[in-house]
Amino acid sequence: MQLPRVVIAAVFIVIGALIAIPALFDGDGSASPASSTSSTSPSPSGTSPKPTPSGARPVTATIGSVSCPARTVNVRVRNTGTRSEDFSIEKNDDTAAIPGKIGPGTTRTVAVELREDRSTRVTVNWANKRIQSDTVKANCKKAGGGAAPSETPPGKLPHTGPDAVLWARAATGGAVILTGVIIFWYGGIWPRRRERMFAAGKDS
Repeated sequence: MQLPRVVIAAVFIVIGALIAIPALFDGDGSASPASSTSSTSPSPSGTSPKPTPSGARPVTATIGSVSCPARTVNVRVRNTGTRSEDFSIEKNDDTAAIPGKIGPGTTRTVAVELREDRSTRVTVNWANKRIQSDTVKANCKKAGGGAAPSETPPGKLPHTGPDAVLWARAATGGAVILTGVIIFWYGGIWPRRRERMFAAGKDS
């Protein structure tokens, strides 16, 4: 067994492990709530909303994709607290803010209308604080009048958050480890192949 081959393969495997293993364990496991088509989702029957821990934020929001041809984007607001909360949705297109109220333990979806072919910053506020914000663009005319809900509409970029970066790092580390394994395997059979080639040349 040739020592240089083992050392090179070990270096690749160690580097790959250092890249892949931290990436697999850095994720926090959190996921955005799924979009809802209903305007209000009460708590399941027979259960009451859980008390909100001190210092926790009871109101959260998610901003969905652009829907054509209506040129709207669904803003989903969720209240996990024990009392009704006021919120507002603002756009940077010189229109008035959209006020709203949500009961305890419920989810509400608000359809926000956008202007055609213009990037719009949609911001959700609660208790005078911004809890969610995203820039979207309605490009429905160029899209042919409509886009399926499952498709990525124009003006809405694909997700490129921290979890995507972690998966890319994990894939890179796995590729480096695989390279080290290939070097180790091929380095073991290559000397024997060379000896057979030289032996065949002498026989001829």
